[in-house]
Amino acid sequence: MNPRQIDIADMQCWLLRMAEKKWHMPAPQVAALFQQHDVFGYLAGFYDILHLSSYDLALADVESYLRSKGTSPC
Repeated sequence: MNPRQIDIADMQCWLLRMAEKKWHMPAPQVAALFQQHDVFGYLAGFYDILHLSSYDLALADVESYLRSKGTSPC
């Protein structure tokens, strides 16, 4: 993995853990939700913009993204 890919994976892991705590869901369930709605791909695609703000704002963006997909875990 190159440094950018490592940074993206780091952000994806942090956001998964943050979602787990905020949404009161176990990590496997959050991971399945992320995979089902391609949140990991969304984060990778918008990493350049998302990493400029806090991870709290990035998680809020993920929540908006999921709502647009018809899912609201929180």
